[in-house]
Amino acid sequence: MLRPLMLRWERRLSLRDEARRRHAFDWGLDLLGLDPSPDPRRALLAFSGDVLHGRTDFFADPGPPEAYRETAPGRFRFPSAITPPEEEARTVSVRFFEPRAVTGRAMIVVPQWNAGPDSHVGLCRLLARRGIAAARLTLPYHEDRRPPDEPRADLAVSANLGRTLHAGRQAVSDVRRTRAWLEERGFRRIGLVGTSLGSCISFLAMAHDPRLRLAVLHHVSSDFGDVVWRGISTRHVRAELEGHVSQATLRRVWAPISPIHFVHRVPRAAHALLLSGRYDLTFPYDLSERFHRAWRQHALPHRAVVLPWGHYTSGMMPFVAITMSRVLRYLDERL
Repeated sequence: MLRPLMLRWERRLSLRDEARRRHAFDWGLDLLGLDPSPDPRRALLAFSGDVLHGRTDFFADPGPPEAYRETAPGRFRFPSAITPPEEEARTVSVRFFEPRAVTGRAMIVVPQWNAGPDSHVGLCRLLARRGIAAARLTLPYHEDRRPPDEPRADLAVSANLGRTLHAGRQAVSDVRRTRAWLEERGFRRIGLVGTSLGSCISFLAMAHDPRLRLAVLHHVSSDFGDVVWRGISTRHVRAELEGHVSQATLRRVWAPISPIHFVHRVPRAAHALLLSGRYDLTFPYDLSERFHRAWRQHALPHRAVVLPWGHYTSGMMPFVAITMSRVLRYLDERL
């Protein structure tokens, strides 16, 4: 009874956004600093293999920003350590919610793909009221980091394979630079709250930054390529990919931004709350379960919760209130 109702609701909600932009397929070697190749598929697979085996500095520590500026009360900007072609995306944008009492605790909040400027602001305010500072990060190609001719953040996840890798890398770097920025402001207990694409980015940051030891990962999955190929939110991306790459090739090319390959890197002292939707058609549940299983196999401290709704429906009442309550209880216990 519940399953068909939720699946119909998920599909209906996924059709609300009619502004999705299809970007043409491209191997995107130039965005990764790779030379033109007569066999771009082979070149890109070799690059991804080098990342997985630690032969590149793909996820190098960006260090703290050399300078930052407050553009408005509670709004800060500083240079990204990764330079994309679009000037708008080269600057990290953070909205900062500071509690009245200084406790040394802070959470970096990383919203979902195509999040609007008000997304997760309610959560940030709740965190601040509980004595936890919140640094709400704007991902590359989102909001004020989006080129003016782009109606959505479709450059962050597109059929340009190299660009999507580059955007993922930059997002992880921006999270780590935000952590360093918070440390410079005196915060010592810093965690992450990531949702959907933000969950993927948050996990990758945690796996590569030993100073990030607590994460709330809302909507988790194992393989970036499989999510794009199978999820209902990325049908327009798959439409451009088909005929150029197979699902198997896509999985291998985007392995460097796929959480499943980095679970073994999570520090033993870390802890995470993994939240998944049983009826999720954007992050198919079998992919979420694979990610849960990897945490169990590596005996990593975590709490996995499967919620009886989906991806889009998780943002509807009363589901969003239930999820937020779980998140706040978890942070009260762990942070």
